[in-house]
Amino acid sequence: FTATCGGEIFRGDRLPEDLRGDFLFAEPVGRLIRRTKIEVRDGVTYLRNPYEKSEFIRSTDPNFRPVNMTTAPDGTLYIVDMYRGIIQEANWVKSDSYLRKVVQQYKMEDNFGRGRIWRLVHDDFKPGKQPRMQNAPASRLVNYLDHPNGWWRDTAQKLLVQRGDKRVVPALERMARKHENHLARIHAIWTLEGLDALQPALLLEKMSDPHPQVRIAA
Repeated sequence: FTATCGGEIFRGDRLPEDLRGDFLFAEPVGRLIRRTKIEVRDGVTYLRNPYEKSEFIRSTDPNFRPVNMTTAPDGTLYIVDMYRGIIQEANWVKSDSYLRKVVQQYKMEDNFGRGRIWRLVHDDFKPGKQPRMQNAPASRLVNYLDHPNGWWRDTAQKLLVQRGDKRVVPALERMARKHENHLARIHAIWTLEGLDALQPALLLEKMSDPHPQVRIAA
């Protein structure tokens, strides 16, 4: 790898479950996207490529230059492609270099300013609905904190904190204590923290939560 970028943990809900929680990153020079499985053994994190001698996405298109990825609101994955002929700095394509001849042969220097966004989909899943959160009541935003798509959870938490409406504090405390989804409990804790409404007694209680990630958050 020479230009890794755009790292993303896929947290959507409209691609196969086997992909959820995997770490993806782009390599625009190599024209590929690496997928890695994350394993923690004895407290050490290991990354493993599930495709032996291959990659999650690779392209023979010389202009394919993936530079960023993000979990999409519809539960799929967005891939930002700079779609540019030359990615290297000038030092690598000097007039007497091998690459300069290749660039000129295929007129790669002519392709710039044509970026695009790809949406990665799967035949077994239909993309989710378009969000309408900006004007949603705070009570509905609280319910989104257990949404299977991480984008919805993050956005709901952000809007609740930005609004500063502390009328939702009791509902958040109930969620932090009793919700069956540990991700919802974590979001509830952090939303309370953002609202400056997180009580020490609740934190102490969550330090004994059944799920280790909730204990870590506390």
